[in-house]
Amino acid sequence: MRNPKITFVIICLLTVCLLSSALAGCGKTPDRVADILARMTTEDKVAQMLMPAFRYQTGPDGKLTGIEEITPAISAKLEKYGFAGAIFFAQNTVDSRKTAVMIDAMQKANALKPGRTQLLCAIDQEGGPVARLGHGCRLPGNMTLGAAGDEESVKKIANVIAEELTALGFNYDAAPVLDVNSNPSNPVIGLRSFSDDPKTVSRFGVIFMKELQKAGIVATLKHFPGHGDTDTDTHTGLASVDRSLDELKVRELVPFQACIDAGAEAIMTAHIEYPQIETQTVISKASGEPIHLPATLSKKIMTGLLREEMGFNGVIITDAMNMDAIAKHFDPLEAAKLAINAGVDIILMPVDLSTDEGMKALDDYIAALCAMVEKGDIPLERINESAGRVLKLKEKHGLLDPYAGSPSDVSSVGGKAHHDIEAEVVKKALTLLKNESGLPLPSDGKISIVVPFSSQVQSVAYAIDNLKENGILKTDADVRILHTGTVSAEDLKRAAAESERTVLVSALYEKKELNPTTEDGATGALYDQLIEEAHQAGKKVVLLSAQLPYDAARFQKADAIVLCYYASGMSEDPRKAEGSPAQYGPNIPAAVECLFTPDHVYTGRLPLDLPALTDDWDYSDTVLYSRLSGLDR
Repeated sequence: MRNPKITFVIICLLTVCLLSSALAGCGKTPDRVADILARMTTEDKVAQMLMPAFRYQTGPDGKLTGIEEITPAISAKLEKYGFAGAIFFAQNTVDSRKTAVMIDAMQKANALKPGRTQLLCAIDQEGGPVARLGHGCRLPGNMTLGAAGDEESVKKIANVIAEELTALGFNYDAAPVLDVNSNPSNPVIGLRSFSDDPKTVSRFGVIFMKELQKAGIVATLKHFPGHGDTDTDTHTGLASVDRSLDELKVRELVPFQACIDAGAEAIMTAHIEYPQIETQTVISKASGEPIHLPATLSKKIMTGLLREEMGFNGVIITDAMNMDAIAKHFDPLEAAKLAINAGVDIILMPVDLSTDEGMKALDDYIAALCAMVEKGDIPLERINESAGRVLKLKEKHGLLDPYAGSPSDVSSVGGKAHHDIEAEVVKKALTLLKNESGLPLPSDGKISIVVPFSSQVQSVAYAIDNLKENGILKTDADVRILHTGTVSAEDLKRAAAESERTVLVSALYEKKELNPTTEDGATGALYDQLIEEAHQAGKKVVLLSAQLPYDAARFQKADAIVLCYYASGMSEDPRKAEGSPAQYGPNIPAAVECLFTPDHVYTGRLPLDLPALTDDWDYSDTVLYSRLSGLDR
């Protein structure tokens, strides 16, 4: 017979459990993403997977002009569709105030339809070679940070980027670059990479990513699974990396895994073939020949590798789909279908919107993708997954609520405090590889500084003025700035022979420029003659390598070699600009100042192995300067 006391206790316990369960249910946080997703049509979901660019518009004369203000056509598109967001370029961001007003207007146009989530307002603001803000800081670039070698510098630069983007209304940055620059012949990564060492790229990539995230900016890692070991620019062609998965795990994938483990939110794909991983081929519409599916369109890479093996649960966004690596070989809709079925969440720049026809084509593009979903060519489950991921990302950044903002104060964008930070970081990064009595430059001697680009004349003049104001250079110092494009070779040779020191600013962009026997190598051939003229006269020559550092191997006859890792010049004197100055490269002026500073200690260290050159001006397998090389003085 059942004991009544035991029965009573069991009933009480069950009652408590039921009540606790009910109370817990009452306090459960609603799943806002699931609720929004349930109300969305297929068209809504597809649109939430697109990030267009309203970069140009075509005038009556057929010429393209940059879009700096929202147009009625853009407003109508934003009201009609609830896009993931929009990406901005230099053509949209010429003026800071206009940029803030345009972003505000786009958010408001998007919010005209009730229940809309806010736009991800995106931009490529890596710093250095890729920096879109017209009046923001250009910043030193990732390789400069790799040479500086300290985490604090990375934090400072990432924070400058975050502060300037936030002031303008941006909430999404297509940065940092995690490509390991292992191929000296790479035409598109180079200075955009921190290093050829995956551990260095990992360490600085995680810091850069976290600083952006702390500031409320979505950080986007690029270009997965790695663009560093290529010799083709995917803007103009289809690159291939013939490496096994095991090889990628040792180098290319290391930084991505580190950032995934540290909380990565978004990753951008690379339009690159990896034939040892993705063996499926398709017929190129351009050549009629078989090509391997590039990573962007590969389910093995996007889902199998990135999601399942590496454990990434965030948003995958394509690189721009108008790049030749995709556009030349695939029909746009076929490429979109392959990318979505591969596991991609956002299609970046699906259609060229610079014409009225392009605007109409976007309607057709969205309708066609919806039809693919209805037919089952793209599973509805895939659309739900991707739209849901985009919404979760927006939820994390407070973008599910209706937009209620307004243009903010943009005075900090390109302000003096930020320019001081970038100059400070450059000075930490300057790398001295050789110094045989060439440095420091004398404060009262006759100095010639030779530059290959006209914009660098202003950069050097700015530095010289600063040196005089600070008392490092005498006010009557004889410093001549000579541009190779306006001064004859004979006059340059004469200056080199007469000057106590000659500084040659070199800007290497591609390997073909190393060969002095070709037209591309004409500047190098001229510099060889200037070094010879100076030495015959008993004078010294300093080489300032201002772009890719590999030209340090090219000019070994120079008496001193300094690397500053970015050659961008100036369009105006920053001190004379009204408001904030136009963006400019901080590296050359900071470097020139340090060349003259007697007590400057060169703390920068080479962030990669620098190869010796072969007799036919190619990169050899011999390391001339190893990673972390550098002299103090």
